Amino acid sequence: MFCKNNKSGFTLLELMIGVGVLIVALVGLLGVFAHMISLNENSGKLTLAVAACQAKLEEMRNSSFTDLYTTYNGTSFNPNGFSSGEAKGAISINNSNHNLLQVFVSVSWRTRSNRVIGEDKNLNGVLDAGEDSNANGRLDSPGQIATLMAQR
Repeated sequence: MFCKNNKSGFTLLELMIGVGVLIVALVGLLGVFAHMISLNENSGKLTLAVAACQAKLEEMRNSSFTDLYTTYNGTSFNPNGFSSGEAKGAISINNSNHNLLQVFVSVSWRTRSNRVIGEDKNLNGVLDAGEDSNANGRLDSPGQIATLMAQR
């Protein structure tokens, strides 16, 4: 007669392998969760930046066309919705055609991880040496609006 051992269960080795797989999976999920929080924050900041650009363009639209270039070109502003020193807006106007102005309004901001989104790396609203990475003569950002303004 054969004597069978009917003990069921896991060995210590099987349990350790299972726990190891579980730990690897949880660490991976935690990394994805942290990345999603960062993306969510950046999405909110981008929305604030575009809203600030739109507000500045509305302010400019209510100004006299003849004074737009002299009043706004090369200026900076503090965008609404950001903490002090967290973001800076910049305005650039191309007046090569005096009847039609190209207006660029951009907002650069600092993330929670201290990374600056946009070309204005020191957040002063001025194009400094080394900031114009695409060599177009102005500060660009993902939070930017470009438009044309004509005399009414």
